[in-house]
Amino acid sequence: MRDLFWARKELATLDPVRDARRYAQITFESRFGQPMFIHALFSAAFAFNMGDPKIAAVLYREGSGTIIKHTRQRNFETLVFFGLIYQHGDDAEGQKIIAKMSNIHKHFKISNDLFLYTLSTLACLPRRISDRFAGKHGLTKDELESQFQLWRRVGELMGIKEIPASQDAFLAWMIDYERRHFSPTPAATLVIAALAQEWAEYWYPKPLQAWGEGLFYALIDPELRARLNLREPSEAQTLAAKVAVRSFIRGVRLLPDPKERSLVERFGKELKTH
Repeated sequence: MRDLFWARKELATLDPVRDARRYAQITFESRFGQPMFIHALFSAAFAFNMGDPKIAAVLYREGSGTIIKHTRQRNFETLVFFGLIYQHGDDAEGQKIIAKMSNIHKHFKISNDLFLYTLSTLACLPRRISDRFAGKHGLTKDELESQFQLWRRVGELMGIKEIPASQDAFLAWMIDYERRHFSPTPAATLVIAALAQEWAEYWYPKPLQAWGEGLFYALIDPELRARLNLREPSEAQTLAAKVAVRSFIRGVRLLPDPKERSLVERFGKELKTH
């Protein structure tokens, strides 16, 4: 018979810093790895990156970027990559995967600060969303610390320099970077719209897709939406997003642990059908 609380029991034996990879894998791939939620979380992380005109230009590429022409494929390939990181971390196989990703990015002129901001969306955005929507009932300090530590190590292996040593420092750097560098561009508007549409089309029937897009925009901080002149979700959509995130986190806390999940298997299968 399956142990209904296997994840909580294993997490109790782990340290979020020393065992960051496994701690983050159990937390973000299995316990909170419900596909609809994790798809939204990492797509929102992508959307945050678009606030920097330089990053938006690299991804949009005057309308020829994969994120525009083949949005779902690009998203699911990224989710599979994240799943591989959760599986391997910095072991020998993980280092090969990270090296491959680094080689792909060498074809673009990307500064260290741009790499650093992208890394911050993976290391710190779960905390921002959790704090905004769930407050003290959100993700725990250890759950968030393991995510930070895992992606900080990935950044080091990618050769990213000057990564802040603590989660608090990285979050402060992230917010300051947005204040100094973010501005609206047509590229950002179009890429974020493509991300919202892809998520809504995948998870909602056609009559509800516009509603789903509004929920996606609600995941982006109100200050960023205003700064980037993005579509504003309705009050009902904002409230629904808050209730959904809080209820989801609360449900994970109260219900038995799900079976161990894999982003590689879940979204890799989808790639084979497209």
